[in-house]
Amino acid sequence: MPPPLTKAFVFAAGLGTRLRPYTLHTPKPLLEAFGRPLLEYLLCYLRDAGIRHVTVNAAHLAEQFEALPARGSALGLDVVLSRQPAPLEHGGDLAYATAFFEGLAPDERFVALNGDTLFWLDPAALHRAAQSVSPEEPLLIVTHTSATNPLRVRGGRLVGIRDLPYSDEEPEGAADDFGLKVFHAGVRRFLPMPGVAMSLHGREGLIGRVIASGATVRVRPAEGAERVEIGTVADYEGRASNAALRALTARLCG
Repeated sequence: MPPPLTKAFVFAAGLGTRLRPYTLHTPKPLLEAFGRPLLEYLLCYLRDAGIRHVTVNAAHLAEQFEALPARGSALGLDVVLSRQPAPLEHGGDLAYATAFFEGLAPDERFVALNGDTLFWLDPAALHRAAQSVSPEEPLLIVTHTSATNPLRVRGGRLVGIRDLPYSDEEPEGAADDFGLKVFHAGVRRFLPMPGVAMSLHGREGLIGRVIASGATVRVRPAEGAERVEIGTVADYEGRASNAALRALTARLCG
């Protein structure tokens, strides 16, 4: 039986270019909606999902994250920062967080999520999904349906993204990344040296390396989920009138 899911890694190092000028002076995950930073709503979800230890990586305006451990403590969470000199994309961000990986047991799993996408997912479904993650299947991507659906899927496995195949198998469906993943600690062997950038996708990206090794990347549709992404200036400026966003934030940290 694998260890329980108690740790999370939050990607929060990006520049948030689509939300400029707001993100010129504030990191996107720290922009406020209804009185709280976006990232704090994610911490509320993680707390309610049974996660107790959260590592947040930061690069752009990283000093503004310094109050986050105290805010996490008020929620009953152990929150630590992984500060890096620049955004390194998802694979590089994980590789830089050496202290985080050193704290994982060899067979441990952890949740990884985007620090700027608000969601609610049935915690029981999350924990069930995590049980399937293993050294042979070290990455699970939770998915949803969107207008673009770039992920190519066959039999619950990722076989490509857009026009890039990861295998010779023909896809039988398509989906989009929900913004939440579950990794096995053993994924560390696919990461670059700390300080080297690595994307999530692409032949030389993290997923490309995992699949090229013969391991499997699983995909699983979100169960009982809500999701609101603030991706543009128009989204952010319209937040006060966004009923779905208001309802979701109240559910997360009500």
